[in-house]
Amino acid sequence: MKDRFGRDLEDLRITLTHTCNFSCFFCHMEGEGNEYLSGLPLDDIILVAKASKDFGIKYIKLTGGEPTLRRDITDIIASLKSLGFEISMTTNGILLSRLAVKLKESGLSRVNVSLHALDRETFKKITGVDALDKVLEGIKTAIDVNLRPVKLNFVVNKMNINEVKEIIDFSERIGIDELHLIEMHPVGLGKSTFSYHENLSIIEDYLKKISTKVTIRNKHFRPRYYLNSGLVVEVIKPYANPIFCAGCNRIRLTVDGKLKTCLYREDKVIDISGILKSKLSKDEKLELVKEAFKLAIAIREPNFKYTL
Repeated sequence: MKDRFGRDLEDLRITLTHTCNFSCFFCHMEGEGNEYLSGLPLDDIILVAKASKDFGIKYIKLTGGEPTLRRDITDIIASLKSLGFEISMTTNGILLSRLAVKLKESGLSRVNVSLHALDRETFKKITGVDALDKVLEGIKTAIDVNLRPVKLNFVVNKMNINEVKEIIDFSERIGIDELHLIEMHPVGLGKSTFSYHENLSIIEDYLKKISTKVTIRNKHFRPRYYLNSGLVVEVIKPYANPIFCAGCNRIRLTVDGKLKTCLYREDKVIDISGILKSKLSKDEKLELVKEAFKLAIAIREPNFKYTL
């Protein structure tokens, strides 16, 4: 399924909860605002996912807040897996050492773990918690149980830019598959803390020197730098890359039951919460949610309207 700008729709990103045990100062809150909500019930999540299959969705990314705080996280994963989706999750990693085996057994394919510093004090300043050791343990457990590819998300900012080379070395040393160096952008809490933004040009110049190959990923047209060790470093620039939105293949299910077509936009949203809460039969709800997907695709457009 393509929108009117010719962009494929393949990826459904589901916010399971706004609750989080970290308080990163740049959190974009999935573009959903700062109100802390617990999330949709399992049956509603599955119904929306089932409807999305008609529109080309192949991949589901579970996110938050912190998705592992949902007590039914393994049930959610198993149910989505039974529908034939490839399931991945973004997590802060603090509970991974305890949950990784169960997540894998439930059908989770891979994880993105947020690791924004290796220095303990910097980590604490960025996240608001002293939990670096627990996160590192969680990352190693994810590797051990083969939640591959294991990816690290590192949001570059003025606090941690001096650790970029260190995070690359660390990723190579412990066997990370991909490292994502992510540009901070003015969404969510990032709006008020954008003074910490750093340009990634110097980092890319460094990566060009140490990489053996460079490709461009179709998703968001992200450059990917291949290192001798096997590590792939992907540079994600949602703010500075003018064709970033031209490569978006994603639609979002918000924590309160809306189909959100763009992280940045508040005016391109279809509210399906009334359908989900109604006393209609599951089949009736399913058909109405499919109609909502048609509307969402019809209004979907890139925030930055640069095309190739």
